[in-house]
Amino acid sequence: MPAVAKTSPARVDGRRARGERTRLRVLEALLALVEEGQVRPTAQEIAARAGVALRTVYHHFEDVEALRRMALDLQLSRHVEALQPVDPTLPLDERVAIVARQCRKLYEAITPIRRATLFDEHASPEMAKGLRRTRVLRRNHVASAFGPELAARADAGRSLLDALDLATAWQSWHYLRDGLSRSALASERVMVLTLQSLFTGTTRSRRR
Repeated sequence: MPAVAKTSPARVDGRRARGERTRLRVLEALLALVEEGQVRPTAQEIAARAGVALRTVYHHFEDVEALRRMALDLQLSRHVEALQPVDPTLPLDERVAIVARQCRKLYEAITPIRRATLFDEHASPEMAKGLRRTRVLRRNHVASAFGPELAARADAGRSLLDALDLATAWQSWHYLRDGLSRSALASERVMVLTLQSLFTGTTRSRRR
């Protein structure tokens, strides 16, 4: 019986590493295209930008929807660290400014690929699940930053948190940037004003 050729661990690891580099190159190609304004580039366009054959794209990704989902995951993993913990003992205005600035940095980084996945969210359970995780993370971040104010409003704390959540949501940012054509800094100022107004409004309601 002829001897069975064995694949060395080093060869397997090298093949795996090359595969990962190719996957990353394809993901980076999609991100570059959407950042240039091509909201829904085709697999052929992505392959051309990555410098690989079309069959290589489909070898590593089930379809373009899966590719968009993984590209969004990649961008989120790279930039979600923008949401650093905010010291709840800082003055309220300072916390508001920090949260708005953090949201601006995160949203400006992820908006191109997030915009490209708008239609996928309703068609892809996996993408919807990933986006829900991100929303929960951001909501918890806001709840922690404004914990004292929320605790002081036990009677309407959930409604206040919902309002804070809405004010800092990507959808609200997207409306300002794309719907109203506001600049990133102008949109940040609107977020600051909205957050401040929410807290001012709750203070006034308690005094009545």
